[in-house]
Amino acid sequence: MSRRSSSYAVFVVLTVITVLSVIVTNVPRSHSISPNPGNAALIAATPTQQWQDAKLLRNIKGHADAVGAIAISQDGQLLATGSDDQTIKLWNLNTGQPLRTFSGHSDQITALAISPNAEILVSGGGIEDGSIKLWNLKTGELINTFQKKEGMIPSLAITPDGQTLASARRGEGLGFVSEITLWNIETGKQLLQFDIENLTLSLAFSPNGELLASGSEDGTIHLWNWQSGEIRHILQHPQSLRALAFNQDGQVLVSESFAETINLWNPQTGELLSTPVTNPKPVFVNALALHPSGNILASALGPYGRLGLWNLQTGELMTTLTGFSGSIFSLGFSGDGQILVSGSNDGAIAIWRTGNRE
Repeated sequence: MSRRSSSYAVFVVLTVITVLSVIVTNVPRSHSISPNPGNAALIAATPTQQWQDAKLLRNIKGHADAVGAIAISQDGQLLATGSDDQTIKLWNLNTGQPLRTFSGHSDQITALAISPNAEILVSGGGIEDGSIKLWNLKTGELINTFQKKEGMIPSLAITPDGQTLASARRGEGLGFVSEITLWNIETGKQLLQFDIENLTLSLAFSPNGELLASGSEDGTIHLWNWQSGEIRHILQHPQSLRALAFNQDGQVLVSESFAETINLWNPQTGELLSTPVTNPKPVFVNALALHPSGNILASALGPYGRLGLWNLQTGELMTTLTGFSGSIFSLGFSGDGQILVSGSNDGAIAIWRTGNRE
């Protein structure tokens, strides 16, 4: 099944789930994106006002099908895009020029991650593939394949030191359980595995590498001391989670649901800090990206084709971006917070920049 077909099916199911969850939460009663660390000086010099005047820099058409995964190198030089056409393409983010194509998956590309030193690309395949592949970004060589089980890989995350990979796997054989696995990137050795009730959709490491956050389809967020397997906190988002991300200093964890509700948490204490955006309407959030500052969230709603930028300090919708084609399936900010990239269901890639960058 193509991403177009599968996304529509998921949209129908999750719309029903969201409507039911809204009904339940209104009855009276007695929880792809980890942001790159980036450059603090550049991020500090990029206030929210500059994104209100964001400009479309360029449109690229390089894939034959939907672009469902995006990864940007920490230095902001490289962009990797994964598609339903079973290929991964590497681009020069500054010029939009293609650098190479990676082929080897037998199903759509569902997740991507680039190592902090920009030497390794990790990719995850769809449910009929289920493999995790490591690629040499400079040569295009396939370095390793970590697993060959069927089951979609919805999320990948790499520790800030570049030594450990976290992967989530979901598939029919798992029922309503997801596997979260920790791998040694250099050796391919499996370090730990956690089984989570309900399907895990998102993973994110804290900037200091101490915590791993996992978000599930039932809205549950687990915060792990991943080296010991200890659960530090279990948090509950009111709707099914779409994505998780830590801000740059690791003091805030942002969670976003399919119903377009956003919660901010203290990951050390598990305290709910605020709910800057609350929209109980049955909407389908296709893609998300957190600005490295932690102050801006890009949210794409499909199949409506809307891309909005939210100010997480005020909860306001700052601006709505236009210029892309089709429905957006993937989003990513550059490490310096001045570039936003989106991938659409027709294979197009759009690149925006802040209003003041020349």
